[in-house]
Amino acid sequence: MTHQPLQFSDAQIAQFQTQGFLVIEKFLDLEVVDRIDARLDPLFATQLETGNYPDEWHGRPNLSQPNATRQMSGLWRCDCTIASLSLSAEIARLNATLGGWTGGRLATDSCWIKPPGAPEVLFHRNNTSVSCIDPATVITCWISLGSAAAGALEYVPRSHLWFCSDRFQFLHAPLGDYRQPLWDGAIEAGLEPSQVQDQIQTADIPTGGCIFMHGDLWHGSGRNITDETRRSFSVSTMSASSQFQPLGVGQGYIYGRYRSIGDLTIDESFFPILWTQEGYCSPMVRAYCRDILRASVV
Repeated sequence: MTHQPLQFSDAQIAQFQTQGFLVIEKFLDLEVVDRIDARLDPLFATQLETGNYPDEWHGRPNLSQPNATRQMSGLWRCDCTIASLSLSAEIARLNATLGGWTGGRLATDSCWIKPPGAPEVLFHRNNTSVSCIDPATVITCWISLGSAAAGALEYVPRSHLWFCSDRFQFLHAPLGDYRQPLWDGAIEAGLEPSQVQDQIQTADIPTGGCIFMHGDLWHGSGRNITDETRRSFSVSTMSASSQFQPLGVGQGYIYGRYRSIGDLTIDESFFPILWTQEGYCSPMVRAYCRDILRASVV
């Protein structure tokens, strides 16, 4: 079978713009979900197909607590099956469409595996981690790989419209209230935390479904108090025309390591352009992997 390209309606785009998110309950075929999910445990067991390490890695075997959240970013560098989804022109097209861009370039991919008892993930905004990029914004497609209710994703509709700041912080197992950054942002935006608390929604998304999130949407997740493991995968896209901010401006410890001194250009080998309205795609993508959403699925 083949993945049928999704076309957003005007109403869906309008909802994303006003609410900061859009839920699609049927996005990936379950065959695709199984292929991607099957590659995650081997990666955490240090079975790296390409020999390259990810950009970020939490929850290592024999080094972390058994209930630690396992998380990786930059998995596409390690595994070609993962890359076939992360480098998909379809996801880049959809993210770019919601962002109002004429083209989309991969920012990063990430997986989150929260076993029973896994602690909270601090509330944050994805744009905070790309402030060294101009424009400093991403659109994220977050996909449920199963058990979405276990330590489920929480988000606040319309919080992408708040005029407030956020600072880069370590997201895993916060010692205090995992919602404290949300309360701080709300107060700065002139809102009462008690008022915002009533607006928090939980992403109850079926396997293969997804939520598209604006980069300024506040989100996090609570402790997994169930006996199931939550597994999810996300792909974040920036504008194809993005470049680096001048040296010393903004933060982005993952992105900044790929900067060339004296040049603001973003290298397509590290952050490939995946889709443009003119049909351009970075040449390395086709040489590296196929597009799992445009190829036949056995």
